[in-house]
Amino acid sequence: MLKDPKAEHLLQQICVAYNDPEVAKDTELAAHLLRCAMELAKYENVLLTASRVNAVALNAMRAHMNHPIQALTTLYNQTARTSEYYWGVAATTILSGLFW
Repeated sequence: MLKDPKAEHLLQQICVAYNDPEVAKDTELAAHLLRCAMELAKYENVLLTASRVNAVALNAMRAHMNHPIQALTTLYNQTARTSEYYWGVAATTILSGLFW
């Protein structure tokens, strides 16, 4: 059980995708999702983990373009907004050093 409710919610979303039978067929994808879940359980950094999960889902969706996996599409949509927020904050932080 995680302390942060957002982290717990993200972990449940990752678990749903991980337990999908179509995802289980791709061992590399399952390993990436498991690694993301373990990282989230260890550090509870929702922003960073959501952006990594989003990237994993996007890469897997590109790899399975002929036969899309619905669980990955759902996971991508669930983490897209958080990932965009994280990258926006990161870009602002990096670029703020140039202007000050």
